[in-house]
Amino acid sequence: MKREIYYFAWICFLSLMNACTSEEGLGIEAGQQDKDGKIELAFTGTAPTRSTTTTISPEEAKNFLITVSQGERIIRGPQTLGTMDMRFPVGQGYKVYAESCTESDAESNNNNWGQKRFTGSSAEFGINKGATTKVKVGMSVVNASLCVIINPSLSNYFKKSCTVTLSDADRGLIWNYDNAGKTENGVSTDGQVAYFNVNEGETRTIHYTIIVANDNKTITKEGTVSLSRAKMVRLNLAYDSGFFNLTVNVNDDDLYVNNELNLGPENIIQDDGATDAIGGNDDFHTDGTEVDYDQYN
Repeated sequence: MKREIYYFAWICFLSLMNACTSEEGLGIEAGQQDKDGKIELAFTGTAPTRSTTTTISPEEAKNFLITVSQGERIIRGPQTLGTMDMRFPVGQGYKVYAESCTESDAESNNNNWGQKRFTGSSAEFGINKGATTKVKVGMSVVNASLCVIINPSLSNYFKKSCTVTLSDADRGLIWNYDNAGKTENGVSTDGQVAYFNVNEGETRTIHYTIIVANDNKTITKEGTVSLSRAKMVRLNLAYDSGFFNLTVNVNDDDLYVNNELNLGPENIIQDDGATDAIGGNDDFHTDGTEVDYDQYN
């Protein structure tokens, strides 16, 4: 009788070990593989009627920083879209926040000239079991830009030098004849562009100093310019009868994505099986290299 009891206990122990190996040993709760769904992101622009538009490519979008939250809790991110596991537990109240770069990077990248920054968020949505939910994220430009354009009337007279300096916090940005925009045959080019963060509903004042010189004359002019979100300011410099002719042009420059930019799980990662745990390490990039999610935890 004791031998039968020992034998039964041994069979139960082996069964328990086998169950742990098949599910818990993989870091998965029992049945977890059947309790998740995927999301597909569609980035859309906010201003399809603007004459000046900006588009983003799928490769650029894969570098966007994505944060997925549920209520007040962040589920995943911020993490680049191209490395994010797009599977999430079934539930309601999810939201996606996307940004093309951080606020700090928007001014420090490209040797402090900065870069255009897009941000956007989705409406709340739910994740359904075994389904892919398409989520639209409306993106818009949230910083301002500025460039300097030098007219030949100035460059032909002040042949020695022309410098335009912007003094703003720790940034000292300088335009000269080499990097400024130019006007030739009535056509202007922007040249080097600088980007500045602007708080929502506010403007930002930037101080500038212009110094021009020829062999026998130097003129200095100082002033300020007001920057607004999603606007480009162009300082057009000209010289007429001993005076600067400084004009400021403001252009709308919002984001517009034509026909939506859809990025689903199938063109971000390749899943090698639907039984791996959420956030597991056995997903792969499109080039076949393994995605290391631990580095983002």
